[in-house]
Amino acid sequence: MTLEPQADRCPRCGEAFHCGAGDPSPCPCATVTLSAARLVALRRTYTGCLCLRCLAELSEPAPPGSVQHE
Repeated sequence: MTLEPQADRCPRCGEAFHCGAGDPSPCPCATVTLSAARLVALRRTYTGCLCLRCLAELSEPAPPGSVQHE
């Protein structure tokens, strides 16, 4: 019997998502850059992981002149 991955629920927006922290490959959230101050604020506000969409909305803007990879 194969078990499907358990869906997590984002504490910020309420959407279901799959947290890849325990997966063999790197979690997609590793591509998101958050400042130390933002991380502290998020840890004080939320318990658990946020979905990639919310993390992207909260991420720091890219420095001027940097190349964005999609």
